[in-house]
This record gives sequence, C-alpha cells and structure tokens, in this order.
Amino acid sequence: MENAFSPLTLHRYDRPLRGVMIDGQPWFAAWDFARLIGHRHPERIGRMMEDDQIRSVRFALVSGETEDVEVISESGAYRALWRYNHPENRSLRRWLTLEAVPLLRDARGTGPACPKRTLLQWGTQQIGLLEWQGVLWVPFDALPRFAAPIAERRPMRRGLLGRWGR
Repeated sequence: MENAFSPLTLHRYDRPLRGVMIDGQPWFAAWDFARLIGHRHPERIGRMMEDDQIRSVRFALVSGETEDVEVISESGAYRALWRYNHPENRSLRRWLTLEAVPLLRDARGTGPACPKRTLLQWGTQQIGLLEWQGVLWVPFDALPRFAAPIAERRPMRRGLLGRWGR
C-alpha cells in the first residue's frame, strides 16, 4: 500500500461520500457509496466489482491517524448504480456525473488562471459554483434556489412595472 490519501468529503442528503484522485481517476470509499445508494449490506458491494474497479488505500484522517479503506473506481460506482436499481439512482448518477466527479478532478489542483468548481452551502442544500479569477459564477439553473428564500421574505410590489421586480 502506498502513502495515505487525503479524501475530499462530499455530502448528498446528509450522507458523506469520501473520494480521492488516484492516477488522475476518481475513486470513492466503497462503504460510503453503498450507504449512499441504500444498500442493506455495505460490506458486500466490493464482491461484485472487477479487480480493476476496487482497491485498498489508506486515508489520512484530520486527527492525524490513517484508515485502511476499500475504494471503488468511477466505473465501479456506475456499475453499482446499475446493479442495485432504485428510483433515486437516476438523480444520484446525475449528481455523480455533474458535481461529484468534476469537484474531485478540480480539487487535485489546477493553475490559478484555470476555473475551479466549488460547493456553496446555501441553507440546507449545496450548490455547485465555478470560481474563476476570484469571482464566483452561478449556473442559471441554480438561480431559482437562491431567489426562493428572498421572494418568500419580501412581497413584490405591483405598480407601474407590473410583474417586474426591482
């Protein structure tokens, strides 16, 4: 086993998913992933993987200790989603593809001139943002999540502008 990896912890519905980049590829803690997909026996998820989809690594914990963890590759994660079919897995696959994997790839470090994905904790949800040249960029489809709490607090005035708010 090689040196200890520092995992990036992502959260989906208050469940942690630890991930690391190994040789430029994303790997996820098998136990965390099994709990995330609602598998009743998380210790069994490694049995269905091919040899190239699972491996053991050492995670460096914040306390300074290390933990031996089985991790599954990105293809192993998609295989588990396909194998353990559940209605929620479609949105989980989208989350993996659009947020989790890009965050892991960006977290390994890029140059200061390159855009980087980051997460913003907004109320009870996490919203993926793009940080570039010191400015946070919000995707258009995430804007309603920001505006909803503001619209609930303040009634819109109707006047000359009609439906248009200031």
